[in-house]
Amino acid sequence: MRRSAINKMALLVLLASSSVWGLPDSKAMAESFGYQRDELDAAARLSSVALSPYSGIELKNAAVMPGDNGNMLYFTLTVTNGGNGSLSFLDYWVKVYSRSGAEFTADLLPQDKLKKEIPAGQQMDFSFYAPVNDATVLSDLSFSIIRWDYSSAELEKKVGDIRFPEEAEAAGVFAPESASKTVSMGGMPVALEVTAWSALTNDSFISPKLTLRLTNKGQATLKLPGYQYSLRASNGAMYPLDIAVNGDKQQLQPEVPLDLQLKAAQLPAAAADGGWDVVMTQPVTVSNDLKLDVPVTTLKVTAEQQAPQSLGDSIEYTNKDGVYEMKLEKLDRMPWDDQDVLSADLSISHRQASALPFPELKAYYELDGGVKVEAKAVKTDQAVGLPPAASVHVQLVGKIPYTYPFSAIKLVLQEKESDNGTEDIAQFLLPPSAVKLPEVPFGQPQSITAAGRSTQYAPRAINTFTDGKSKLLEAQLEVTNREKRSGAIPKLSAFVKTPDDSLYPAKVREVKQKLNPQGTALVSFSTKLPVSVDTSGLKLVVGESVTDQHISLPDDKPDAYINAVEMELPRERQQGQETLKQLSFAPYTISLSQISTWLDSSQLRVNFLYDLEKDSFLETNNDGSKVIIQFQDEAGNMTYEQKFYLETAADDDDLKLELGEHSYKMTVKDSDLLGKIQSLKKYKLSVYYEFQGMRKLLGSQTIDWFGKTD
Repeated sequence: MRRSAINKMALLVLLASSSVWGLPDSKAMAESFGYQRDELDAAARLSSVALSPYSGIELKNAAVMPGDNGNMLYFTLTVTNGGNGSLSFLDYWVKVYSRSGAEFTADLLPQDKLKKEIPAGQQMDFSFYAPVNDATVLSDLSFSIIRWDYSSAELEKKVGDIRFPEEAEAAGVFAPESASKTVSMGGMPVALEVTAWSALTNDSFISPKLTLRLTNKGQATLKLPGYQYSLRASNGAMYPLDIAVNGDKQQLQPEVPLDLQLKAAQLPAAAADGGWDVVMTQPVTVSNDLKLDVPVTTLKVTAEQQAPQSLGDSIEYTNKDGVYEMKLEKLDRMPWDDQDVLSADLSISHRQASALPFPELKAYYELDGGVKVEAKAVKTDQAVGLPPAASVHVQLVGKIPYTYPFSAIKLVLQEKESDNGTEDIAQFLLPPSAVKLPEVPFGQPQSITAAGRSTQYAPRAINTFTDGKSKLLEAQLEVTNREKRSGAIPKLSAFVKTPDDSLYPAKVREVKQKLNPQGTALVSFSTKLPVSVDTSGLKLVVGESVTDQHISLPDDKPDAYINAVEMELPRERQQGQETLKQLSFAPYTISLSQISTWLDSSQLRVNFLYDLEKDSFLETNNDGSKVIIQFQDEAGNMTYEQKFYLETAADDDDLKLELGEHSYKMTVKDSDLLGKIQSLKKYKLSVYYEFQGMRKLLGSQTIDWFGKTD
């Protein structure tokens, strides 16, 4: 074969061993000096050594690589037999020398030791390794081709040398760096290309991820096990890349591309200066004491850095359990006492056939590039794992002072790998968020859609109570279970917001009973307000309570909330009917009838029938609630009242009102009754609803003495 034909041969990289060995540790891989490029340019090869007019040997590729056993020279010789008969390589050998004359002992890789004869008209590659010292660079080396000659005293005869040019000229003999190449893997041509690259920056470190696309250009399916991958910096430092779960266990079918996900964590950011190469190697066992990582090929990372994710973007994340899809759905900034809650809603799903476990997530917000705010990962769905074809939501919850200004915010999402170790998953650049909550008009319910907690809630009524010095606002919410099983009522946290954006924390009066499907409970929130505050135009800021890293349980004390909204509250019903019929205070309605009085010098009796009704479909909590029935003479000189518990009393001696119609007699004993009651024309009977020691007038009626009402 002519020399010109030799120079046009495609560059092939030899692969052979199917043994799989572990990657060298990162410390050993990083101790690199004298980074060497690998493949020689086919059009600018070094001078070859002629074995005959039609046969010769040339250097195909060479690289100095760091490893567990120090620096190692790997090189491949291509032997071309242009003659009519076979050519025995057993008659030849190669010796490697430095310019100073030091010899480095070369040996064939195990898979090439069985090669002996090169058939007529063919080429054959022989791959070698040779330990070299730390200062060795390719431009120092020469390769002497010898022929065994048993007729000479030295038993050998030099045939010729292959020598690298001086260092200043050496760059010209190497093939241009490329992000895509075709190499031989398992005897099949495989096209390789780096198609995606991203690197998350965290302090002075980066965590790169890349996609290596492999396409089998052969005719048979190829198995992948055994290959290893590293990133090589411009200074020669090498860092191992982890392969996505089972990525190297897959098969390459002809013309079916396979995207291999590779990643590394916490690499020094300074190493990125000058760019990266992806180095593909295959472990080869020479002996029990010597294991090599033989270079297969090198690809230049030229793929553009993927833009940082933003709100609404989806990312893929791969760990030992599988490939997850994550999407940041929304970011909320919500008021919480003297702080604001930042909460990002992250949906997690996957495309695999079987369920995956939850990744153990961590996160923090970074404000203006410097201030870190730790965030808690709160699972909002009742799920023990990630089922196929379904999304599960996690809220990432942090707090900042409500007065703290910032112009840029970034969310860093991580997975906890050990007690002290994390891996960055993604970074999301988010728009600066002001406290602007979704507004829910009165009459429209708000829904909790999390799996296992489907609920609707909406305001029903408000009540204003007073003690003459301050007032207490109660907002009542109807909460309905939309699940098909009974369940606890989701714990809610709330604030009352005035039109001038003042916030008053509200105490919740919870219902502890579980709700049946479509069951409804009356949950109320109350807060004290200054007497001067107008109760019209108030809104209820309400959300799902969070404690530590979970949705609050019934006995938990909330420390934040999520999915908060501003709910328009209804106008309060006018206080004080002029009749004592159908007085409503949810879930009760009370009516008084057949009211009459009896009086002597020391005793007054007020007789009446009361009818107490209750909306039995509503589950309620009556803690702090009472009914007050008050008698007052026309001049206001004498006032007497009794307080009643509803249905059940705290003690046996306490008064209570029972459901249904009952007769009752209020008795007032006073030796000075006639002195206090100056007129026996009219008196007033009033009914109040008391809550937490304050009262609200439900109704009052002026009645003739000694008469009897309907």
